[in-house]
Amino acid sequence: GNPFYTARGRLVDVVGAAVQEVTGLLPELSCTGGTSDGRFIATICNELVELGPVNATIHQVDERVAIADLEPLALIYRRILERLLLPV
Repeated sequence: GNPFYTARGRLVDVVGAAVQEVTGLLPELSCTGGTSDGRFIATICNELVELGPVNATIHQVDERVAIADLEPLALIYRRILERLLLPV
């Protein structure tokens, strides 16, 4: 897959608002970093956001995520779905 860039739109705004609501932190929008699986679907969607837990051991032996990091992430996903799918 090729590199991709997602312009700011509704999905980016909804995800950012959900992250801020749950964590109290303003998320950093970035298109830097290593390889991304998003590149494989970027051509079939208008916006693409990658969101996951903080993971100091990603792609290493004994990769793991703390349950304490999964709980707020689940709530962030819920808020995203509510904002995208429920009537206003």
